[in-house]
Amino acid sequence: MNFHMNRSLLRTAITIISLAVFLVGCAPSVKVRSDSDPGIDMRQFQTYNFFSQMGIESDNYSNLLGQHFRDAISSQMNSRGFQQSDAPQIQINVSAGAKDKVRVNTYQDPYLHGGYYGRGGYGYGGYYGSPWGYGGSTRTTVHQYTEANIYIDIVDSTEHKMVWQGVATFTVTDKMQEQLRETVYNTVDKVFSQFPIAAPSGSD
Repeated sequence: MNFHMNRSLLRTAITIISLAVFLVGCAPSVKVRSDSDPGIDMRQFQTYNFFSQMGIESDNYSNLLGQHFRDAISSQMNSRGFQQSDAPQIQINVSAGAKDKVRVNTYQDPYLHGGYYGRGGYGYGGYYGSPWGYGGSTRTTVHQYTEANIYIDIVDSTEHKMVWQGVATFTVTDKMQEQLRETVYNTVDKVFSQFPIAAPSGSD
């Protein structure tokens, strides 16, 4: 009886662990970083606008991509007290880059094996110890993927120099491409989490 219970618990534990690894592996991961001019206080600027044609508004990208970024960034800037203007103090550009990469994973593929648990005198022989052994084989998987970088640059309109840059790096998935607007808004939200001026609590 104890043997069957232990075996059942062991299988359950392996199933839970496997599911957790699967979910972590499939969860989208966006890494963000930023850099700014240490001699610039972003609070000295009050107005902004976008480059007349941003980097992601070239013929290589969807027509909607640029508008999604404009809307998402405007929401972030407006929530921080900036105002969009035809004579802006700062201008914003968004560009993108992508690389095709290959990930090679080598891991141990475990399996359980073993015999029976017996005690002398009960007809099962005199075998003592764990009924299960541990073995495995080595497997290698090769996965091709596309890594994208989104750059959000803020430029001083008078000095014509960059005063802040936020970068998001992530692996492109089919879901991201199908849900373009949601992907853009989530990316911009993560990048602006590192903006020098925080948005008021409760703002979009």
